[in-house]
Amino acid sequence: MIKIRNTNQDIKISDYLGEWIYDIESLNKKFIHNTPYPHIVIENFFREEVAKEIVKTFPDLDNKWHLYYNPIEYKYANDDVDRYPRFIRDIFHLWSSDAFIDIMKRITEINNLEMDPYLHGAGLHCHPRHGRLHMHLDYEKHPYLDKERRLNLIYFTNNNWKEEYNGDLQLWEKNMSSCNKRIFPEFNKVVIFQTNDVSWHGLPNKIDCPKDIQRRTLAYYWISDLCTKKKSEHYRLKAKYVKRPQDVYDERIQKLYDIRKDRRITIEDMDSIYPEWNPIDN
Repeated sequence: MIKIRNTNQDIKISDYLGEWIYDIESLNKKFIHNTPYPHIVIENFFREEVAKEIVKTFPDLDNKWHLYYNPIEYKYANDDVDRYPRFIRDIFHLWSSDAFIDIMKRITEINNLEMDPYLHGAGLHCHPRHGRLHMHLDYEKHPYLDKERRLNLIYFTNNNWKEEYNGDLQLWEKNMSSCNKRIFPEFNKVVIFQTNDVSWHGLPNKIDCPKDIQRRTLAYYWISDLCTKKKSEHYRLKAKYVKRPQDVYDERIQKLYDIRKDRRITIEDMDSIYPEWNPIDN
């Protein structure tokens, strides 16, 4: 079922976005030349009153959220845009608009970007205490469209996040030899990065925030016609996970990596492979 549409209504970008929209040329240069792969970090992404309203209306966890509960991804996700608070729903429609997509094209030089009407893999994400997300590449070919995922946006909503909590988004070198960038989830900051065969990213360090705090983000992705030349069976349809060089090899974790590249990890998988796992001790 289609979950979101391109609303080409009269969206006044300046009513939402910060001053950065007047410096597109500089952002383009930063994006293209950034390492380990093209990306940009923008602070004060929304106008302050918009950013505060996002924090205020961000929905609490309930049974509508999907729970990923295993050693490689412990998080909650909510992709049901129709059930979002109106203000946050409008943000996703803003990112789907031609006006905003045009800005992304100018920054990234990816000229055939388009919205994903299914919002596949995007939405609201929430990592609780002990949450984590191992290093990975995102899915490549869209499961419902003959399209390719090209560009990620992750927007951070947290006030007063401390570095000792971890929760930083890490961008690793193309050969997964070392971490190149650590981006902490600070209020009203966004990271936008190109997705391809070398865009390794994740938050692999267990989050150590207080129990009453969660790492909260809005995630959005843009797609295009297929541009990576591969045989159909070689496209990634799910995320591909890997361990870091400093991580001790664990056969159980590797089995979960192998499952995850084809489908989600189930309770039955955990009962069979790693029944003693819990997020506090592991």
